[in-house]
Amino acid sequence: MYDNIRKNKNKTLVIISGFIVMITLIVYYVCIAFDISAPGAITIALAFSIISSVASYYNSDKIILKATHARPATEEEDRSLVHIFDAIMISSGLPCRPQLYVVDDART
Repeated sequence: MYDNIRKNKNKTLVIISGFIVMITLIVYYVCIAFDISAPGAITIALAFSIISSVASYYNSDKIILKATHARPATEEEDRSLVHIFDAIMISSGLPCRPQLYVVDDART
């Protein structure tokens, strides 16, 4: 299990590093197109990419929940789903209960 956690952290580091490099290059070329000097452009590009990476890392869950119009699962509305979730949580040995959200679908 700890090996999987380490692998996931390494993969996250690679993804975030790639994101920073990609955004830095895009912003750098935009700055060059607007005739900003190379040192100024790279400073602006790095600052923008690092700030956007940190904001994305810490707010990604909120962004997805808002984009999908997810709502917290309640005992009253989603009784069977909450009971199934609790059974899975207990059987897997999780120490605390994760948050459970429901995305309503018009097709169902």
